[in-house]
Amino acid sequence: MSDKHSHVIGTLLTIGDEILLGDILNENARHIAIELRARGFRLDKMITVGDIEDDIAQYLGQCLNGTHFIIVTGGLGPTDDDRTCSAASRAFGRPLVCNNDYATWLKDRIADWGVEWSREVERMAELPEGAVKLGLNMAGFFVLHNDIPCYFLPGVPNEMKHLLEKNVIPDLESRFPNRCAYLKHIVRIQGLLESQVNKRLRSLDPGEGVDIGYYPQGRENWVSIFAAAPNEQECRTLVKSAEEKIIALIGAHHISGHNDDCLEKVIGRHLRARGWGLAIAESCTGGLLSRKISAVPGASDFLDRAFVTYSNRAKTELLGVSERLLLTYGAVSEEVALAMAEGARNNASVDVTVSITGIAGPTGGTSEKPVGTVFIACVTPTQQKAEKYCFGGTREQIQESATQAALVMLWKLLTGDGHLVCD
Repeated sequence: MSDKHSHVIGTLLTIGDEILLGDILNENARHIAIELRARGFRLDKMITVGDIEDDIAQYLGQCLNGTHFIIVTGGLGPTDDDRTCSAASRAFGRPLVCNNDYATWLKDRIADWGVEWSREVERMAELPEGAVKLGLNMAGFFVLHNDIPCYFLPGVPNEMKHLLEKNVIPDLESRFPNRCAYLKHIVRIQGLLESQVNKRLRSLDPGEGVDIGYYPQGRENWVSIFAAAPNEQECRTLVKSAEEKIIALIGAHHISGHNDDCLEKVIGRHLRARGWGLAIAESCTGGLLSRKISAVPGASDFLDRAFVTYSNRAKTELLGVSERLLLTYGAVSEEVALAMAEGARNNASVDVTVSITGIAGPTGGTSEKPVGTVFIACVTPTQQKAEKYCFGGTREQIQESATQAALVMLWKLLTGDGHLVCD
C-alpha cells in the first residue's frame, strides 16, 4: 500500500439458522462493525446465511471479489450443523488437513475431561490447508487466500470478541497501516419531528469527507455525523464544524445531548449540579421510568425513592391522593397526575417529582379516555406542569412512549424550557 491513506473495506459473513429464524439477534455483527470502525476499517457488506454448506461456500466465494478482508462468524464446532470449515475448504480449493498442534492440545484436554477421542472431536482439528489456528481453547482460524486475509471466528459472543480483539484487529492494523480514520458523532434532538429536522437541515453543507444521517428514536431524533479523514484529529475538526452548523440550524434549545448522553444521564447531571433530589410516582408504566433513571451510574446522588402506585388505594395510601379527586376526575387525569407528583414530593421531601398515570391497554379504554391516554406531571421548586398524551401501539410501546415523554418533560423543566413543543 502507498503512503496515501485509503479506505480499507471488508465483508462480514455471519452463519447460523438461529439468526435467520429470528431466535437470536445478530449482536456479533453490530459489535464487529463498531470495533472495526473505531480503528479505521469499514464494512461494505454484511451477509447472513444459514447452516447449509453449499450456501456458505457460495457466499464465501462471492465475498472474495472487491474486498480487502473477510470476517466470518459462526458454524465452527463439533456438531453436524457446524459446516464452515468444510465450506471454506470448498470455496478456497484447500483440502481439510489435520492441524497437528491443535490436535495434540485437544487430545490432552479431552483426556482431562474424561472424554473419549472420536471422529466428531477429530473434526475440530481439521482446517483448510494453510490455515493458522486462532486460539487453542476456542474455535477459530485464519487463511490468507489470494492475498485477502480471511478470519473465521466462533459464533459464541465472548469467544468472538476475544479473538477479534487479540488476533483480528492487530493483524489488520499491521497489514493496512495507511488507512483513513473514521469518527461518528450523534446529536440528540428533542421537540422536533424527523421531517422537521430534515427540513431545517436541508441547506446544510457538512463539508467534504462528512456524511449526515437521520435516525428517529421514539420521541427523540438523532442526527449522525460521520467523518472520514487521514487521522483522528482531522476527523474531530470535521465533526466539530458540522456539529456547529447543525446546532445553528436546529436551535440549541432542541439539543439534549450527544452520543451516549441519554436523557436519563443529562437529567442526572442537572439534578446533581443543583443538589436536588428526585422522587418518582408511576402507575401505568409500572416502574419503567424508575428503572431507566436508576440505571444511570451514581443515580443515588439524586434519586431518593420511587412509588409504583397501580391501584387507587395505593395512590391514596402512599401518595395522599384524595378519594374525592379520584372519584371526580378518575385515576387517569391531569388532576390526579399533579396530586401524585405533589404527594411524592411531600412524602419524600425532595425538590423534584415526576408522575405518570394512564391506560396502557389493551383493555380499559373508554370513548373519552381511549387506550394510550396518559397524563404526566412534573413539579420543581419553581414550576409545575401536567400534560395529556395520546399514544398508540402495543401495551409495551405505550409504556415506553410514556416513560420517554416523562423524561422529556423533566429535561425541559430542568433546562428552563418547559414550553418546548414540536414546532
